[in-house]
Amino acid sequence: MSHFMPPEIAASGGRSCARSGGHPVSPLNHLMKLPFFLLTFLFVIYAGNPAKAQSYGLRFASYEVLQDHRTMLDLTPTKQVCLSENLELTFDLSFVPKQKTYFGYIFRLIGDDKQNIDLIYDNGIAAANGRFRVITGDRLSGIAFNIPDPALFGGWNQFALKLDVKTRKLSITAGGKTYTHAMDAASGGCYQVLFGANQHKSFQTTDVPPMNLANIRLMQDGKSTGLWPLDEHSGETVHNANGKMAGVTKNPVWIEKLHESWQLRRRMVTSGFACSALDQKRELLYLIGEDSLHTYSVASQVMVSYPYQSGRLHLAKGNQAFVDTISGNLYTYNADQQRIARFDFTSRKWDNNFIFPIPESSTEYWHSNKFFSAADSSLYLFGGYGHLTYKNKVHRYHLPTRRWTTLPTGDTATAAGIYTPRYLAAGGAGPRGMYILGGYGSLTGQQILNPRNWNDLLLFDPRTQTWKKVYDTGTDLSQLNFANSLVFPDKYFYALSFPKNRYNSELQLVRGSLDKPEFTPMAPPIPYSFHDTHSFADLFFCPDSKQLVAFTMTRSEDDKQTVMHVYTLLTPVREARAEVITAENEPLPVWPLLVAGAGLLAGGAWLYFRRRSPSPTTSETENNPGDNVLPAPVQLRRNAEPVTSQERNSISLFGDLQLVDDNGKDITQALTPLIKELFLVILLYSIRWKRGINSDKLRELLWADKSAESARNNRSVNLTKLKAILAKMPHCQIVMNAGHWKLEFDENEVHVDYLDFMNITSSKNIDRPMIDALTGITGKGSFLSNLEFEWLDPFKSEISNMVVNTFLNYTASIPVSDDPELMIRLANNISYFDPANEEAMVLKCKSFALLGKHSLAKSTFESFTREYNNIYGEDFRRELTDILKSEV
Repeated sequence: MSHFMPPEIAASGGRSCARSGGHPVSPLNHLMKLPFFLLTFLFVIYAGNPAKAQSYGLRFASYEVLQDHRTMLDLTPTKQVCLSENLELTFDLSFVPKQKTYFGYIFRLIGDDKQNIDLIYDNGIAAANGRFRVITGDRLSGIAFNIPDPALFGGWNQFALKLDVKTRKLSITAGGKTYTHAMDAASGGCYQVLFGANQHKSFQTTDVPPMNLANIRLMQDGKSTGLWPLDEHSGETVHNANGKMAGVTKNPVWIEKLHESWQLRRRMVTSGFACSALDQKRELLYLIGEDSLHTYSVASQVMVSYPYQSGRLHLAKGNQAFVDTISGNLYTYNADQQRIARFDFTSRKWDNNFIFPIPESSTEYWHSNKFFSAADSSLYLFGGYGHLTYKNKVHRYHLPTRRWTTLPTGDTATAAGIYTPRYLAAGGAGPRGMYILGGYGSLTGQQILNPRNWNDLLLFDPRTQTWKKVYDTGTDLSQLNFANSLVFPDKYFYALSFPKNRYNSELQLVRGSLDKPEFTPMAPPIPYSFHDTHSFADLFFCPDSKQLVAFTMTRSEDDKQTVMHVYTLLTPVREARAEVITAENEPLPVWPLLVAGAGLLAGGAWLYFRRRSPSPTTSETENNPGDNVLPAPVQLRRNAEPVTSQERNSISLFGDLQLVDDNGKDITQALTPLIKELFLVILLYSIRWKRGINSDKLRELLWADKSAESARNNRSVNLTKLKAILAKMPHCQIVMNAGHWKLEFDENEVHVDYLDFMNITSSKNIDRPMIDALTGITGKGSFLSNLEFEWLDPFKSEISNMVVNTFLNYTASIPVSDDPELMIRLANNISYFDPANEEAMVLKCKSFALLGKHSLAKSTFESFTREYNNIYGEDFRRELTDILKSEV
């Protein structure tokens, strides 16, 4: 059976508007116990040529992260490779598609600490003869070549480097061709073998292309020194399959883990109701809010938000969204109102709006399924739930005529007992039409008359508008329902399942067959707080980057905010190792099992979901960062200096959280997740608003789901533990002052980089020493980069705005020509907090040009324009020549 979709049927790019607030999520892997998910067949992950089909290797974290977090690999950490006749190095290489920048070092051979042989990838203007270039010493060799993009980005490519001492010849084979270069001197001696970033003496670099590496083999004077498959699953040690010379890596992203476990990639927040859709061609995830559209690039992990120019979008209950796969247009619609709106990316306006005031009655179509059919340019809507009634109506919206119709299902569907009323089903466009899996409903549609799970797979043909039952699952799944979509990345289909009768739920990825009722659970589950009218989950497939994309959406109880969590998983999906899918029967955090290669913790998501979304405080005595009410700035401390990473009695919040005690020991690990959050709440409120936080607000943020007495007991126990930890830091303690919990510390004895940051950015006159101190702080990374809490978002947003405004204001006060290197450094710091900032790009281009580095100016501009096109779906309208002539 072919797994390819016929051209006349295209999958919908869209999925639903969400609702909900967050509560604790229990990491129970109960779905693994259901008979429905018996492991009935093995998933084939390796076939044919391993250089083409393998799903292991090392992915190098590149320009999408700060320099300190980029990946390095050292195959000779304790002993160099010495040769007298020849050396041969082979490896498999591929590039990660749709990234911003690809410049950097593939490998460096460092001979006797004084000579180097480098293979770099250079997509700048100087690389006209070939982007892969070999460098010997300080000179370009005669070797320059290209590998076609489909091969480089679509699969593994074998490279082979050979050094021949006798003939003084260097050769490299790639893409089926061999290139040679005559060495000026003998190339014998001893070598360090380094890939990606490195910190080796005078050869240090952080320029790393976004690449995948596997199967490194080293031959030394005709003898095999080692084979490093790079098939590790975790850790920083790289085993040698043929010898004892193990390698080491730093900041590794193990590809095998990316095929087994979901990686939490992004937390996105918008106001009020929200909808989401995916553009499969551009691999852009859209979060549609009431006042702004947020875009997230799945491949490059860049998010950009911008406000509407058409005013407030009146999203109603039941609004959903989709992408027209023919034109790429983004739509949101409401089936109850039979209205639809298209977004114009050029004008940033919606061409229609919805009924306002929003009707009080809820929608009739919660969790309905949808498909866009390219054959007839139509959107089809299936089922749903509302007013205690399950639906089996099929609505059709024809885009060219803008007409809504309801298909006659009474005779052809319900009479035959095929498409019965339901919601919480999974639906998707597959090989023969539109498939619907499972769902919850009843024969009559009435909720009071024996509702149940539907354990069937149905097929709808949009051409004949008829239904067919593919098969019954043959299993009573009393606790099983599905997120909105089925996807078909290969010969199987995939869905996300969960039990609807639990709030503290999980989404379990399931792989199924279209031929027979066989299902297999894949990957550890995703935390999901299920509330019928306040939550939504969906699953997509991105064909270019070969990733499954899952998201959960929850709307706060006061309807003022929607939060989305985005997860990715590489295909082909592998069954998770036993230690990764071990179920626990207590609500303990699962973040140790879900560590992403880039350091993102799923535990952050678990902590978030155990809280309700806090509503903005109305207290006259306490401000909330979400209120956008800024008190008087703290007084500037002119001698503010950035904190060093291991400074005694220091608290560092930029980059990763770090607490160092009076003895210079890092005590961060002593903080449990809850105590860490409690500490940060008190610390940030103490610095930002000076007086701290009162008990009611603290309960609202951390223990909203508990009674007053239970919250008080939890607060007391955890404050006691926190005080014991802080006892190791003299001059720093938690106190109750005027009804507020506050962290009091002596600013002369305890250094807090956030306090230094506030002191500098709130000054009216910022001079060069203060700018240098500020770059020392922001250069460590974004604010609390590895932590995600809902209450923390306003702090992060405010800090990002202050960083961008402070640096841009300073750059505007002096000519670029006075110090172009400083301008480049400030522009880089701006990009850490606002990756798509146009002013920073202009500043870097002009600075590089002034320094005579025109290729770097061109490369910076090209990277920006590519990202601009990925985000906005249109070309950047300015030219580099115009930018270099303009005023910054």
